[in-house]
Amino acid sequence: MKTDEILSDEEMSALNPQKDQNDETNQRDRLKQAIPYNFRRPDRLSKEQVRSIYLLHDLLAHSLSSSLPLFMRAVCDVNLISVDQQPYSDYLKGLADPSAIYTISVEALQGVFAIEINSSLAFPIIDRLLGGGGNELSEPRAATDLELNILEDFLEVITDSYEETWKPVTEFETEIIGQETRPQLAQIVSPNEVVATVVYQMQIGESKGTMSICLPVVMLEEVIQKLNPASYAAAKPEEPEAIQALFKNISAIRVPVATELNKVSARFSDLMALSEGDIIRTNHSVQKPLNLSIGEINKFFGKVATAQGRMAVQITGKNEPNSTKAAA
Repeated sequence: MKTDEILSDEEMSALNPQKDQNDETNQRDRLKQAIPYNFRRPDRLSKEQVRSIYLLHDLLAHSLSSSLPLFMRAVCDVNLISVDQQPYSDYLKGLADPSAIYTISVEALQGVFAIEINSSLAFPIIDRLLGGGGNELSEPRAATDLELNILEDFLEVITDSYEETWKPVTEFETEIIGQETRPQLAQIVSPNEVVATVVYQMQIGESKGTMSICLPVVMLEEVIQKLNPASYAAAKPEEPEAIQALFKNISAIRVPVATELNKVSARFSDLMALSEGDIIRTNHSVQKPLNLSIGEINKFFGKVATAQGRMAVQITGKNEPNSTKAAA
C-alpha cells in the first residue's frame, strides 16, 4: 500500500462517526418513559372518567347508608371499596360461586348491567325480610328462585337510589330482567368486552359482605362525556319534606336505653354464701353521676331517682366528647 493511500484520523472519524453521549442519554430517557400497552385488552376509560364514576358511586354509598336502615330495620353501613375497568371475563372469574346476580335493563341507555350480592350477605338479608334476625347459613348453597324473588325487594331499594344518583348526569329507569346464581351463566356482554366494576363493602346488622355493580363501557358511551365531577362532587342538601319523612319513619324504632353502676369483683366463696337480705357494696360513689347509654353509647349523665313508685334516672347533663366532667 502506498503511503498516500493511508487515511488520516479526520477521514476515519468521518467514515465512522461517534455517537453523541447526550443523544444516547436522551434515548434511554425516552425508553424509560414508555408505558406498556396491551392491545388485546385496551382501557376504554380515561383516568378522569374513572374518577368521575368513583365520585358518582361514592354518593350512592352515602345514599344507601341512609335508605337501607329504614327498609331493613337494622343498622346498615355501605362503603365504596374500588372502581376498576377490566374484561367482563375477568369480572366473572372474581365472583364467588354461588352468588345472587341480577341482570338489569336500562332502556334509555340501550343496555344492561349487573348487580351481584355475595351469599354471605344475601341470605341474612332474606332472613330479615322474612322476619328473622339476619342469620347466616350453616353451609353455603345457591339461593332458590323463591329466595331470589324475595331478595328483589331489597334490590329495588338499591336501583331506586341508583336512579337518583345518576340524575345529575342522565335520567333513566331500571328493570330487573334476569337472575342467576352461577357467574358463568350471567352473560350481559361478550367475555372480552371492557366493563367498569364497582365494589362495595356492606354491613347489615351483624352480617358483612360485598356487593358489586358491573357496567359495560359500551352502555356508557352515550353519557360518558357528561360525567362531570363538579355536578355531583358535593351532595345536594336534603329537602325539608324528606327530612321530616325520615324522622317520621325512624320515630317508631325502639332503641335500648340503660344505665349501670361501676362493676365490682367478688370471691367465688362469697358469691356462694349470698342469701336474701345480704347487701353488696359497689365501688360507685353516691356523689358520682351515672352514665346513661343509648344503643351502648354513653350520651347523658344522671342520678338515681324515683318516679311513680319506681326507680328512675334523672338526667343531669349531656356527655359531650370533650367533657371534663368526671365519670370515674
